[in-house]
Amino acid sequence: MVSASNLTPPEGEDGTIDSGKTTVLLLPSFTFVDRVAYGDVRHVVDTFIDNPKQESRLSSRPCPHDYVVLLCSHQRRDARCGITAPLIKKELERHLRGHGLYRDLDDERPGGVGIYFVSHVGGHKFAANVLIYRKKEQQMIWLGRVKPEHCEGVVKYTILQGKVVHPDSQLRGGFDRMKGLTSW
Repeated sequence: MVSASNLTPPEGEDGTIDSGKTTVLLLPSFTFVDRVAYGDVRHVVDTFIDNPKQESRLSSRPCPHDYVVLLCSHQRRDARCGITAPLIKKELERHLRGHGLYRDLDDERPGGVGIYFVSHVGGHKFAANVLIYRKKEQQMIWLGRVKPEHCEGVVKYTILQGKVVHPDSQLRGGFDRMKGLTSW
């Protein structure tokens, strides 16, 4: 479970930011659940994960992106993730713009790639940890030890084609629902 990200908190009833609630992105279903409070977590699991056809008191909407990239960005026990994530994000954005795929946090246009910071993924020695979700292909590819100079290949091959350029040094795991693989 991801406990923190850079998703913008939703607006409250009066139009101001409601800091007691957040927007949750459920993956691999590519579903946003809006205005979720800490006390709603069990309800989210029960109605959106365990029994997704069940009606919910919370509003949900499809994530418009074709791809979602999660970057481990925490700074607690080890600063490496917090240092590398912004650098990786900036470099990914640069290469995605060239393909017309970059989407910032408030861009709801269909398609493209959303990039989000998350609180913790994987071991510190693998910084930067990058999880790439590919909606249509029903895949997630988890890369570690990603450096800014790898970002062009990550965009061109991993995001767009589902291929890993440096599997021996970077591939940490993933899944491919179409092929029935849960890790490789």
